[in-house]
Amino acid sequence: MGINRTEENLLSLLDSAPRQHNQAKLLHYVTTSRELLEKLVAETTSEGISSIAKGKLNEYSERIEELASRLAFQLELSLAMSGDEKAVETTREKESNLGPEQIRSPIALSSGLRRRFTVQLEAERPIHEKEINCGGPLRLDAAAQAHIENHRKLQEDLTDEIVELACQLKDRSLMMNQSVQVTEETLDSTEWDVANSLASTGRANAQGVEVYSLNLQNSLFPAVSAFRNDLYVCHGGSTYTGHLRREIH
Repeated sequence: MGINRTEENLLSLLDSAPRQHNQAKLLHYVTTSRELLEKLVAETTSEGISSIAKGKLNEYSERIEELASRLAFQLELSLAMSGDEKAVETTREKESNLGPEQIRSPIALSSGLRRRFTVQLEAERPIHEKEINCGGPLRLDAAAQAHIENHRKLQEDLTDEIVELACQLKDRSLMMNQSVQVTEETLDSTEWDVANSLASTGRANAQGVEVYSLNLQNSLFPAVSAFRNDLYVCHGGSTYTGHLRREIH
C-alpha cells in the first residue's frame, strides 16, 4: 500500500520539526502533526480496514510525543527565566514602601536590575562627573522605567499565553492517546473478524468440494451401469443371430 497525501504531509512535518527552534512554530508543528495523525487514523479502505499499519501508527505517535516533550521543556525553561522579572517587580514594590532616607541608603539598592543599570550609567559618564555625583541617589529616568514596565507586561502576557498553550497541548495529548487506544482495539477486532471470515470460507470451500465429488459419483454411476447393460445386450444379440444362421445352413 502506497503513502497517501495525508501521511506524506505528516512525514514532512516530523522530519522538519527537529530543526525548528521557534516555540510558536514548533507548537504549530506539533498541533498540525496530531491533526494529521487523527485524520490518518480515521481513513479506511473499501473493506473497512484502517489505511495505516499498527506499527507505523505507533512510530508516528512516539515521534510526535518526543516533539511535545521537547516543547514542554522549552516552555518550562521560559517560565523559569520569567522569574527574574518577577524578582525585579518585588524589589520595586519594597523600595516604594521605604522612606526618602532609606531610598538614599546603599542598602536599599536592588542587587539585580538597578545595580546592572547603575554600572552601565557609570561607565557612560565622564570621570569628573562620577566624582561629583558619587554620593547622590541613583534613580531610573522615566524612559527606562517605561521600558522596564513594557517589557514586564510583555513577559507576563507571553507567560500566560505559554501556560494556556501548554494546557491545550496536554488536553490534545490525552485525546490523542485515547484515539490511539481506540484505533488499536478496532484493528485487533478487525484482524479477529478477518481471521474468522477466512476460516469460515475455507470450511465452506472444503464442504463444497466434498458435495461436488459426491454428486459427480452419484451421477456417473447410473450412466456407467446403463452403458454396460447396453454392451451386454448388444453382445448377446450378435451371438444368438450367429447361432440361428448355423442351424439354418
